[in-house]
Amino acid sequence: MFQTQLRFVQIILTFSIFAGLLLRNTPLLIAALVGLVLVWQLEILTGQLRIDTNEYLLTIIFIGLTFFPVVFTEVEILESVINLFYIMLLVLSLVMVLFQDLSISKIGNTVFSTIFSFTIVSFIMSKVFFENLNYIVYLFLSLFFLKTIATFLNVQFSNFQYFFNFFAVLVVMIGVTSFYDFQFIYIILGSASTALSTVFVNFLILKIRYEFEHISELTNEIYLYDYLIAFLFSLYFVDSLNIINGLF
Repeated sequence: MFQTQLRFVQIILTFSIFAGLLLRNTPLLIAALVGLVLVWQLEILTGQLRIDTNEYLLTIIFIGLTFFPVVFTEVEILESVINLFYIMLLVLSLVMVLFQDLSISKIGNTVFSTIFSFTIVSFIMSKVFFENLNYIVYLFLSLFFLKTIATFLNVQFSNFQYFFNFFAVLVVMIGVTSFYDFQFIYIILGSASTALSTVFVNFLILKIRYEFEHISELTNEIYLYDYLIAFLFSLYFVDSLNIINGLF
Protein backbone atom coordinates (compact mmCIF):
# COMPACT_ATOMS: atom_id res chain seq x y z
CA MET A 1 0.00 0.00 0.00
CA PHE A 2 2.76 2.43 0.95
CA GLN A 3 4.64 1.60 -2.24
CA THR A 4 1.52 2.35 -4.30
CA GLN A 5 1.17 5.75 -2.62
CA LEU A 6 4.79 6.57 -3.44
CA ARG A 7 4.15 5.63 -7.05
CA PHE A 8 1.28 8.12 -7.29
CA VAL A 9 3.55 10.83 -5.86
CA GLN A 10 6.23 9.98 -8.45
CA ILE A 11 3.68 10.28 -11.27
CA ILE A 12 2.48 13.67 -10.00
CA LEU A 13 6.06 14.94 -9.70
CA THR A 14 6.87 13.73 -13.23
CA PHE A 15 3.89 15.61 -14.66
CA SER A 16 5.02 18.62 -12.62
CA ILE A 17 8.27 18.56 -14.57
CA PHE A 18 6.27 18.64 -17.81
CA ALA A 19 4.22 21.54 -16.45
CA GLY A 20 7.28 23.42 -15.25
CA LEU A 21 8.89 23.11 -18.67
CA LEU A 22 5.79 24.34 -20.47
CA LEU A 23 5.29 27.23 -18.04
CA ARG A 24 9.02 28.00 -17.89
CA ASN A 25 8.76 27.82 -14.11
CA THR A 26 12.25 27.15 -12.73
CA PRO A 27 11.23 26.73 -9.04
CA LEU A 28 8.64 24.13 -10.05
CA LEU A 29 11.21 22.20 -12.11
CA ILE A 30 13.75 22.20 -9.28
CA ALA A 31 11.16 21.26 -6.65
CA ALA A 32 9.83 18.38 -8.78
CA LEU A 33 13.30 16.98 -9.47
CA VAL A 34 14.34 17.19 -5.81
CA GLY A 35 11.03 15.61 -4.84
CA LEU A 36 11.60 12.67 -7.19
CA VAL A 37 15.01 12.02 -5.65
CA LEU A 38 13.64 12.17 -2.09
CA VAL A 39 10.73 9.86 -2.93
CA TRP A 40 13.15 7.43 -4.57
CA GLN A 41 15.35 7.47 -1.47
CA LEU A 42 12.32 6.99 0.79
CA GLU A 43 11.36 3.91 -1.21
CA ILE A 44 14.89 2.52 -0.87
CA LEU A 45 14.93 3.15 2.88
CA THR A 46 11.51 1.59 3.49
CA GLY A 47 12.74 -1.53 1.74
CA GLN A 48 15.46 -1.83 4.38
CA LEU A 49 13.85 -0.27 7.47
CA ARG A 50 10.43 -0.92 9.03
CA ILE A 51 8.29 2.20 9.26
CA ASP A 52 5.93 0.60 11.82
CA THR A 53 8.71 0.38 14.43
CA ASN A 54 11.23 2.84 15.92
CA GLU A 55 13.30 2.35 12.77
CA TYR A 56 11.15 5.07 11.19
CA LEU A 57 13.35 7.56 13.09
CA LEU A 58 16.29 6.44 10.98
CA THR A 59 14.27 7.04 7.82
CA ILE A 60 13.50 10.61 8.94
CA ILE A 61 17.17 11.23 9.81
CA PHE A 62 18.47 9.99 6.45
CA ILE A 63 15.85 11.92 4.48
CA GLY A 64 16.70 15.03 6.49
CA LEU A 65 20.39 14.67 5.66
CA THR A 66 19.59 14.48 1.96
CA PHE A 67 17.53 17.68 2.20
CA PHE A 68 20.49 19.68 3.58
CA PRO A 69 21.58 21.15 0.18
CA VAL A 70 18.09 22.63 -0.29
CA VAL A 71 18.10 24.27 3.14
CA PHE A 72 21.63 25.63 2.82
CA THR A 73 21.63 26.71 -0.82
CA GLU A 74 24.14 29.49 -0.20
CA VAL A 75 26.76 27.12 1.23
CA GLU A 76 29.43 25.76 -1.11
CA ILE A 77 28.69 22.22 -2.26
CA LEU A 78 32.12 20.94 -1.23
CA GLU A 79 31.69 22.26 2.29
CA SER A 80 28.28 20.64 2.53
CA VAL A 81 29.73 17.28 1.44
CA ILE A 82 32.47 17.52 4.08
CA ASN A 83 29.94 18.38 6.78
CA LEU A 84 27.73 15.53 5.66
CA PHE A 85 30.67 13.13 5.91
CA TYR A 86 31.18 13.86 9.60
CA ILE A 87 27.45 13.82 10.29
CA MET A 88 27.12 10.44 8.55
CA LEU A 89 29.92 9.03 10.69
CA LEU A 90 28.11 10.23 13.81
CA VAL A 91 24.77 8.84 12.62
CA LEU A 92 26.33 5.52 11.67
CA SER A 93 27.90 5.24 15.13
CA LEU A 94 24.53 5.95 16.78
CA VAL A 95 22.83 3.43 14.52
CA MET A 96 25.25 0.66 15.46
CA VAL A 97 24.82 1.46 19.17
CA LEU A 98 21.05 2.02 19.32
CA PHE A 99 19.90 -0.47 16.68
CA GLN A 100 22.07 -3.50 17.30
CA ASP A 101 19.60 -5.81 15.51
CA LEU A 102 20.42 -4.12 12.18
CA SER A 103 22.82 -6.04 9.96
CA ILE A 104 25.95 -4.45 8.53
CA SER A 105 24.53 -4.99 5.03
CA LYS A 106 21.34 -3.09 5.89
CA ILE A 107 23.29 -0.22 7.45
CA GLY A 108 25.59 -0.07 4.44
CA ASN A 109 22.69 0.06 1.97
CA THR A 110 20.87 2.82 3.85
CA VAL A 111 24.00 4.95 4.22
CA PHE A 112 24.92 4.40 0.56
CA SER A 113 21.46 5.40 -0.68
CA THR A 114 21.61 8.54 1.47
CA ILE A 115 25.02 9.61 0.14
CA PHE A 116 23.83 8.77 -3.37
CA SER A 117 20.66 10.88 -3.03
CA PHE A 118 22.54 13.70 -1.30
CA THR A 119 24.96 13.87 -4.23
CA ILE A 120 22.13 14.21 -6.75
CA VAL A 121 20.29 16.86 -4.70
CA SER A 122 23.56 18.80 -4.28
CA PHE A 123 24.01 18.64 -8.06
CA ILE A 124 20.46 19.86 -8.66
CA MET A 125 21.04 22.84 -6.35
CA SER A 126 24.38 23.73 -7.94
CA LYS A 127 25.04 26.66 -10.26
CA VAL A 128 26.00 24.50 -13.24
CA PHE A 129 22.66 22.67 -13.00
CA PHE A 130 20.72 25.94 -13.05
CA GLU A 131 22.69 27.13 -16.06
CA ASN A 132 21.83 23.95 -18.00
CA LEU A 133 18.38 23.32 -16.50
CA ASN A 134 16.36 23.22 -19.73
CA TYR A 135 18.93 20.99 -21.45
CA ILE A 136 18.91 18.50 -18.56
CA VAL A 137 15.11 18.50 -18.37
CA TYR A 138 14.88 17.75 -22.12
CA LEU A 139 17.22 14.79 -21.61
CA PHE A 140 15.31 13.62 -18.53
CA LEU A 141 11.89 13.72 -20.18
CA SER A 142 13.16 12.09 -23.38
CA LEU A 143 14.60 9.20 -21.37
CA PHE A 144 11.40 9.00 -19.34
CA PHE A 145 9.42 8.59 -22.58
CA LEU A 146 11.76 5.93 -24.01
CA LYS A 147 12.05 4.00 -20.75
CA THR A 148 8.27 4.05 -20.30
CA ILE A 149 7.83 2.39 -23.69
CA ALA A 150 10.54 -0.14 -22.82
CA THR A 151 8.79 -0.85 -19.51
CA PHE A 152 5.51 -1.66 -21.26
CA LEU A 153 7.46 -3.97 -23.60
CA ASN A 154 9.22 -5.62 -20.61
CA VAL A 155 12.64 -4.83 -22.04
CA GLN A 156 14.13 -4.89 -18.52
CA PHE A 157 13.50 -8.64 -18.36
CA SER A 158 15.21 -9.40 -21.67
CA ASN A 159 18.83 -10.06 -22.56
CA PHE A 160 18.94 -6.67 -24.33
CA GLN A 161 18.20 -4.53 -21.27
CA TYR A 162 21.81 -3.33 -20.83
CA PHE A 163 22.18 -2.54 -24.53
CA PHE A 164 18.93 -0.56 -24.41
CA ASN A 165 19.96 1.32 -21.26
CA PHE A 166 23.26 2.27 -22.87
CA PHE A 167 22.00 3.28 -26.31
CA ALA A 168 18.96 5.13 -24.93
CA VAL A 169 21.21 7.61 -23.10
CA LEU A 170 23.68 7.72 -25.98
CA VAL A 171 21.08 8.45 -28.66
CA VAL A 172 19.10 10.94 -26.57
CA MET A 173 22.17 12.92 -25.49
CA ILE A 174 23.61 13.04 -29.00
CA GLY A 175 20.22 13.97 -30.46
CA VAL A 176 19.39 16.75 -27.98
CA THR A 177 22.96 18.12 -27.76
CA SER A 178 23.22 18.32 -31.55
CA PHE A 179 20.81 21.27 -31.43
CA TYR A 180 23.40 23.19 -29.42
CA ASP A 181 26.65 24.70 -30.63
CA PHE A 182 29.13 22.07 -29.36
CA GLN A 183 31.90 20.17 -31.11
CA PHE A 184 30.81 16.70 -32.17
CA ILE A 185 33.80 14.95 -30.58
CA TYR A 186 32.89 16.41 -27.18
CA ILE A 187 29.28 15.36 -27.64
CA ILE A 188 30.37 11.77 -28.34
CA LEU A 189 32.75 11.68 -25.37
CA GLY A 190 30.20 13.11 -22.96
CA SER A 191 27.33 10.97 -24.21
CA ALA A 192 29.24 7.68 -24.29
CA SER A 193 30.78 8.13 -20.83
CA THR A 194 27.41 9.14 -19.34
CA ALA A 195 25.65 6.19 -20.97
CA LEU A 196 28.24 3.73 -19.68
CA SER A 197 28.06 5.16 -16.16
CA THR A 198 24.25 5.02 -16.21
CA VAL A 199 24.31 1.30 -17.01
CA PHE A 200 26.69 0.48 -14.15
CA VAL A 201 24.94 2.73 -11.61
CA ASN A 202 21.53 1.32 -12.56
CA PHE A 203 22.87 -2.20 -12.10
CA LEU A 204 24.25 -1.25 -8.67
CA ILE A 205 20.88 0.14 -7.58
CA LEU A 206 19.13 -3.06 -8.66
CA LYS A 207 21.63 -5.13 -6.66
CA ILE A 208 20.62 -3.15 -3.57
CA ARG A 209 16.92 -3.66 -4.32
CA TYR A 210 17.38 -7.43 -4.53
CA GLU A 211 18.60 -7.31 -0.92
CA PHE A 212 15.38 -5.67 0.29
CA GLU A 213 13.99 -7.27 3.42
CA HIS A 214 10.50 -5.75 3.49
CA ILE A 215 9.68 -5.52 -0.24
CA SER A 216 9.84 -8.80 -2.12
CA GLU A 217 8.29 -7.75 -5.44
CA LEU A 218 9.85 -5.27 -7.87
CA THR A 219 7.24 -3.49 -10.01
CA ASN A 220 7.88 -2.17 -13.51
CA GLU A 221 7.86 1.44 -12.33
CA ILE A 222 10.82 0.74 -10.06
CA TYR A 223 12.98 -0.01 -13.10
CA LEU A 224 11.84 3.23 -14.72
CA TYR A 225 12.75 5.59 -11.88
CA ASP A 226 15.90 3.70 -10.93
CA TYR A 227 17.13 4.33 -14.46
CA LEU A 228 16.29 8.04 -14.35
CA ILE A 229 17.98 8.48 -10.96
CA ALA A 230 21.04 6.62 -12.27
CA PHE A 231 21.13 9.02 -15.22
CA LEU A 232 21.03 12.13 -13.01
CA PHE A 233 23.81 10.74 -10.85
CA SER A 234 25.90 9.90 -13.92
CA LEU A 235 25.61 13.47 -15.21
CA TYR A 236 27.31 14.62 -12.01
CA PHE A 237 29.72 11.71 -11.58
CA VAL A 238 31.06 11.83 -15.14
CA ASP A 239 30.95 15.66 -15.18
CA SER A 240 29.12 15.33 -18.49
CA LEU A 241 28.25 19.00 -18.88
CA ASN A 242 31.89 20.11 -18.72
CA ILE A 243 32.97 17.31 -21.05
CA ILE A 244 30.41 18.41 -23.64
CA ASN A 245 31.64 21.99 -23.24
CA GLY A 246 35.22 20.79 -23.77
CA LEU A 247 36.24 21.81 -20.24
CA PHE A 248 37.98 18.66 -19.03
